[in-house]
Amino acid sequence: MSELLDELSRLTAAHDRTAAVDVALTAVRSGAISIDALHEEVLVPLLVGTGAAWQRGEKAVWDEHFTSATVRTIVESLYLDVAEKAASVPANGRTVVLACPPGEQHDLGLRMLADRLMVRGWKVYFLGADTPIDDIAAAAKALGADLVALSVATHYNRTLLRTEMECLKRLLPSVRVGVGGPAFAADRTWPAEELLSEAELGLATTPTERS
Repeated sequence: MSELLDELSRLTAAHDRTAAVDVALTAVRSGAISIDALHEEVLVPLLVGTGAAWQRGEKAVWDEHFTSATVRTIVESLYLDVAEKAASVPANGRTVVLACPPGEQHDLGLRMLADRLMVRGWKVYFLGADTPIDDIAAAAKALGADLVALSVATHYNRTLLRTEMECLKRLLPSVRVGVGGPAFAADRTWPAEELLSEAELGLATTPTERS
């Protein structure tokens, strides 16, 4: 895994998007790495490392955006592989709507979560960034969701989320509404019952194919 991370770090630093995407897709399709492991052990550390370099003043904003765009291309290029894998695992009978609330533009982590849930039997509807609360509620009702998962990356958007959560709960009284994302990594004040855990989402287990 570290070799692949090192190679993708080198290629994104050289701004070679084509080669980076090719290396990642080849690794997955050859069986060298699972999509889960690619996300958790390679792509997330790549994004975190790039963000940390920007915070230290070692990378420009455009450079960080280039890396994020490359990672997004890798993730989207593997969508049909994810769908094929998802078709081979038993459905868990649950439906989730994934969205970032109004003003939150950072949806890449949530996009990767969508794939991880799909291969564990969830029916997943990913709405993406900056989604109006009324539309999140409308989607949950139309799609029969029993869980709405919101992701927030910044402290500012987390401070706005309390009101948005209360609004969603009023609109969706029978639907579980949970939160997660980088903004909660060091937060100890948010109600624990509203935080989504890996155990609740089934991420602590390895996807099991149908026999």
